[in-house]
Amino acid sequence: MIGVLEGFGVITVVVLTGLLLGRSGVLGPSGQQVIAKLVFYAATPALLYVTLADTDVGMIFSSALLATGGSAVLLAVLGFIVTKWWRRRSLGESTISAMSIGYVNIGNLGIPIATYVLGDLSYVAPVLLFQLVVLGPVSMALLDATRPGATREWWKAIVVVLRNPIVIGAAVGVVCSVAGVRLPGVIHEPLGMLGAIAVPGALLAFGISLKDGWTLPAPGSRRQLTLITVLKLLAQPAIAWAIGGPLLGYSGLDLLGIVVTSALPTAQNVYIYAMQYNQAERLARDAVFITTVLSVPTMIVVAVLLGG
Repeated sequence: MIGVLEGFGVITVVVLTGLLLGRSGVLGPSGQQVIAKLVFYAATPALLYVTLADTDVGMIFSSALLATGGSAVLLAVLGFIVTKWWRRRSLGESTISAMSIGYVNIGNLGIPIATYVLGDLSYVAPVLLFQLVVLGPVSMALLDATRPGATREWWKAIVVVLRNPIVIGAAVGVVCSVAGVRLPGVIHEPLGMLGAIAVPGALLAFGISLKDGWTLPAPGSRRQLTLITVLKLLAQPAIAWAIGGPLLGYSGLDLLGIVVTSALPTAQNVYIYAMQYNQAERLARDAVFITTVLSVPTMIVVAVLLGG
C-alpha cells in the first residue's frame, strides 16, 4: 500500500507543478497546447520505440493478458456501444469514452506500483504492450475518422493511421524487438532522451488544464463520467479477477498483479489524444481526474482483499 501512495505522490507533484505553471502564466496562453503537441508528435513515439525495442514482445501473449486485456477490451467496447448508440453521442466522444475505460495509467503509475507493491516490472509489460500494439492503433483509427474531410475509402484510412506518430513509434519498436536489433546509438540515445519527456509532459499538460480550477462536471456529462468511472474502477478489476482467478487459476501475488493493473485509473495520454483531435477534451480531463482520485482507495481495498 505504501507503494500505491508513493506512485500517486509522484504524479501529484508533477501535476501540481503544471498547475503552478498554468496559474503563473509563464508559458503563455498556448503553453498547454505546445506541451501536448510535443508529447504527441515526439516524446510518446520515442518512448514507445524505446520501451518496445527493449522488451520481449512474446510477453504480450502471456495468459494473464486474457484477464487484463480481455477485461479492458470488453468494457471499452461496451462503453463505446452505450455512448454511441444508446446515449447517441458523437464518434469522437464515444471513442474518448472507450479509451477512458480501456486505457489504464500503466506507464507513470503502473510502473512505480509494480516496483514497490508487486516487486516485479513484468506484471506491467504485457498490459503496456497490449495498449501500444492493439488498443493504440484501433483508437487512433477511430479518432482519425473524426478529422474534417476524413476519407471513407478504407485504404486511405489505413494510410492515415500508418502516418500517425504514435503508431509509427510502436511499430518501429516492435520490429526492432522481434528482429533483435537496435537502432544505432546516435539515434537510440536521443530517442531515449525524448521519450523521457512523455510522462512528465503529459502530467504537466494535465496540471495546466486545471489552472482555472476544477468544478463539478456539467449536468450533460455527469452520467457519462459515472458510466466511465463505474466500468473503469469497479467492473474492470472485478472481471479481471474472475478471469484471472477462477478461470485461469492465478493466485497470490500473480492474481494481485492482474487485479491491481486492471484497477489503475485512466491514463493521462487519453487527455493528450483528446486535445490533439479536439474531441471531448473536458470529458477526458474529468475522467482522468476522477478515476485517479478514486483509484487510490480502490487499489488499497484490492491489496487488502488479495493479501497484498
